[in-house]
Amino acid sequence: MKAFLRFRSRILFLAILAASAGILVGCGGRQGSNSTAGQSPELRGRQMVDEYLKRDSSPYRKSRIRFTVTEEGETAKVYEIDSWRKQTPDETTTLNDEIIAPPDESGTRTLTIEARDKKTIVVTYAASRNEFRETDSKKMFVGGLSAGELLGDWDKFNYQFIDEKDLSGVKVFEVEGKLKNGADSIVSRMTLLFRSDNYVPVETHLFGADGREIRAYKTAAIKDDPAHPYASKIDVDNSVYKSHIVIEIVSREFPASIDDSMFAREKLKEPVRK
Repeated sequence: MKAFLRFRSRILFLAILAASAGILVGCGGRQGSNSTAGQSPELRGRQMVDEYLKRDSSPYRKSRIRFTVTEEGETAKVYEIDSWRKQTPDETTTLNDEIIAPPDESGTRTLTIEARDKKTIVVTYAASRNEFRETDSKKMFVGGLSAGELLGDWDKFNYQFIDEKDLSGVKVFEVEGKLKNGADSIVSRMTLLFRSDNYVPVETHLFGADGREIRAYKTAAIKDDPAHPYASKIDVDNSVYKSHIVIEIVSREFPASIDDSMFAREKLKEPVRK
């Protein structure tokens, strides 16, 4: 298992965390609505997810993210990535550079392409064979987390509003997501708690096909940006791989543009800046 969790083709995505799973990111910026009068639980649940995705969206975004991974019986390991994201209503492309890794491990670079109604593609480059390799969002990475849960895979689920609750003095909306028929994911069901004031997910629980909880994401800190509020620190408990992961958004900015060359496959051939 330890060798598995050290598998080199890791991807450390973010989303803000975000999301659905605590740090999930969405593909495209839907327009949400706060009107709830007379709405069905299904429509209201979908609109709450859309409201989060709208606030998370931006044409361009650059972030530095720190992952502190503690596996059972092991010393904590720290990874940091620089992440560049380009987003349109129908596609999100993200380049991740692992700039800090444990001394005995080398950094990696990955390109992720999320297109509406298509499978997410994660691309890496194998220099030894001079070839690009593609995997899907079920691939497991650092701490035993999958690309899909970190990205969100939002369109794979049907949602419904469950209830309004009080969480440590803050009003939250509880939403349940169930995997659509024919959709492919390690997550069969999820429950999310969105803050009522900014729609940041503050707690997310993921369940496998057997009904058992496989992950718990809990937001420990929020950056209250007026346009793009996000979870700046998230604690993740992975009950399957007995690991604990702390995800921190060290910095985030929204540049007016990012050169398209940053999102080309050829970029994967360049060495990662350390």
